[in-house]
Amino acid sequence: MVLNTSLISVFQEPDSMSTIGKLFGSSPFGQIQLHMSQVAKCVNKLTEALEAMQQGWFDELEEMYQQVSSLEHQADQIKDDIRNRLIRRFFMPIDRSEILEIVALQDSLADTAEDLCVVMTMKKLPIFDDFREDLKKFIEFNLQSFAGVEQMIAQLDELIDSGFGGPGGERIRAMAHEVAYAEHQADLVQAQLLKKLYAHDADFSIGEFHLWMRLTRLLSRISNNSENLANRILKTLSIK
Repeated sequence: MVLNTSLISVFQEPDSMSTIGKLFGSSPFGQIQLHMSQVAKCVNKLTEALEAMQQGWFDELEEMYQQVSSLEHQADQIKDDIRNRLIRRFFMPIDRSEILEIVALQDSLADTAEDLCVVMTMKKLPIFDDFREDLKKFIEFNLQSFAGVEQMIAQLDELIDSGFGGPGGERIRAMAHEVAYAEHQADLVQAQLLKKLYAHDADFSIGEFHLWMRLTRLLSRISNNSENLANRILKTLSIK
């Protein structure tokens, strides 16, 4: 078997052989987990970029964007290998189209992380004291939702062993509930944040106000797509 050279550059860590072993294992879930681990790297770097924005460290954001863009490209390489070559070799307990839909939802999270970094590099946005706390909470709930679905993906191996039921299935269902709760909390805080942003519309330039609206919409995609992914996992594994 010839290993796709596009993947070789992705794995530079000492444990890369075990990671690659997952990719070529007997289950498609190893591939999903591998892709999610790369998506998580994008979101983790985004977290640093969001902190830099809140602290006003605008000069650091361009480098962070470049790092997220590189990580997102590596995630795309894994996604393309899954789509084009690897999954079709498995005898799978679930439909191939469902695997690809899960991967597509994971991919949307990496894309959103990159898009957010692009917006933050456009202009140093003013942050007024009266909405700073709401912004912080909004970011936290969106990232909390992602962290929950990342944990769900990490549990897929256990679900295989348990036949998609038992205590493993209960844990996945509880995690999905936590993802949905974080997404709901993000929606509530977003409404408060938007009211305060609109209250400052005269204090922003047209470009600043547009970027703030774009930023809040993109941030909400993190929790929305995380919840969609959690629901897709439940549906795929038939956990009712």
